[in-house]
Amino acid sequence: MASEKVFVLRVDVRQNNIQTSMKTQNVSPQEVIGYLEMAKDQILDNLKQGRKDVFQAFKKDGEA
Repeated sequence: MASEKVFVLRVDVRQNNIQTSMKTQNVSPQEVIGYLEMAKDQILDNLKQGRKDVFQAFKKDGEA
């Protein structure tokens, strides 16, 4: 069985301060860059379509 890959990026914006944290597991730096590019493209596509909900969140199976 292949190892599970995890990439979590958290951005907190509070009172004009931006704080980021990142967690990776079994993910290469090149893959992280690719994931960030995919996220950027998704956000830009949603903006072009005039969507207000430019961010989409998904739960893993079994999460509450």
